[in-house]
Amino acid sequence: MKIRWINLAWTLALFGFVLFFAMPVSADETAGKKIFLDNKCNTCHSIESQEIKKTLATSKAPDLSNVGAERKGDWIIEFLQKKVDLNGKKHMKAWTGKEEDLKTLAVWLETLKKK
Repeated sequence: MKIRWINLAWTLALFGFVLFFAMPVSADETAGKKIFLDNKCNTCHSIESQEIKKTLATSKAPDLSNVGAERKGDWIIEFLQKKVDLNGKKHMKAWTGKEEDLKTLAVWLETLKKK
């Protein structure tokens, strides 16, 4: 009887593990990525971890694959609104989109961390 419970526990653990890694991409992640692309942020920035390439090859803007390890969403919002600077420089372009889209974008960018 004890072996049966152990087998059941292992089966449930394996099922949970598979389910966790097979889950579809979250709506927030999809929305943030879409906002990034719709607002042409990839003109200057790449996100190699998301397989997003910049379209302006001469841009020196950084890859944002690890931005979430360096910055929080609140700071990202202020930077895109040109309220704060980075190394003495403001973001090249001020955010002109919807406030709610900016929040969604910042939350998504905050999740980007290299493994």
